[in-house]
Amino acid sequence: MILYADLDAYFASVEQALNPKLKGKPVVVGGDPKERKGVVATASYEARRFGVHSAQPIIKASRLCRHCIFIRPHYRVYGEFSRIFYSILANYSPRIEIVSLDEVYLDITGSAHLFGNPLKIGKEIKERIRKELDITATVSIAASKIVAKIAVEQVKPDGLIQIPEGKEEEYISPLPISKFPGIGEKSKEKLEGMGIYRIGDLLTFSGRIIYKKFGIPGIKWIMGIHEAGISEPTERKSISKSHTLKRDTKNINRLHSLLYYLTGKVASKLQDLGLYATKISVKIRASDFSENTNYKRIPPVNLVKEIYPVVKETFDKMPKRWVRLIGVGVSDLARIPSLFQDEKEVRLEKEIQKIRDRFGFDSVLPLSCAKGGW
Repeated sequence: MILYADLDAYFASVEQALNPKLKGKPVVVGGDPKERKGVVATASYEARRFGVHSAQPIIKASRLCRHCIFIRPHYRVYGEFSRIFYSILANYSPRIEIVSLDEVYLDITGSAHLFGNPLKIGKEIKERIRKELDITATVSIAASKIVAKIAVEQVKPDGLIQIPEGKEEEYISPLPISKFPGIGEKSKEKLEGMGIYRIGDLLTFSGRIIYKKFGIPGIKWIMGIHEAGISEPTERKSISKSHTLKRDTKNINRLHSLLYYLTGKVASKLQDLGLYATKISVKIRASDFSENTNYKRIPPVNLVKEIYPVVKETFDKMPKRWVRLIGVGVSDLARIPSLFQDEKEVRLEKEIQKIRDRFGFDSVLPLSCAKGGW
């Protein structure tokens, strides 16, 4: 069974969680109406009642809802909330597919013996999100991702629904074809021109004609209804780099420098492969050969600037003894980057990597590493 968790009006909900005075009020996260530019990133449900919606020009949103509260995005904060969101879900299954900052698929097929039936798991996840993030989530459970995605939209916000196995077609057939994931306005018009107005019409239509008109995507629409499981992160499961010291050390600055070096190696490999990590691990082997590993889940990243702060934070929370070996690893790899990766930072890191490839890694170092006795 697939559990799909979708955080409600995510950016706006985070702003309301950070400032309780905003709760119950129409909040719009996006551009600045005073500058008459930008678009709506997210609108709270209170704002949506006035016709405000995502991707709408901010100036139009301000006309529709003159008493809306407009807030500039705080993407770093949203990323931190997403990390907690991911970590909550990861407690219930190791098979997780991150779609975006506020959407996750979780394969809970083998989770019942530990956490109870699917609805119980869904309810517990919703309660934890509410308690730990002070925002609401809508959760759906179904045998396939597509059915779960369709179902979640029918019970938003703050909903919980399970579609019984074997009842998928019965549930989605009466819904308008526009409710089907991946069918945009142009495809909708084309389908309606063929007499396909509801999802049930699509499922019973000739597959040969659908293929002729829409190609492989059209066949995937039909086949996806019964497609079990979630996407594996990638063919590459993990990347890690470690370093064995010539002499055991307790020098934290020295260890921070080594962690930065190892992070750079790992990030470079991620970039070469076009991959993004959603799980960061740090390993310490002590002088007595005992090992300790800790990790943290994050939105998809592959830059040193994004990974190293997580590595350092994770390391600093680990018990310290005489260290013999230290390592950095990334796993649960994806090909979808974070929605808000800074393109300037991407270009800067590529240029730094070119310099390091030519003159050595220590040709460009942060001041903290230089102080650490690199």
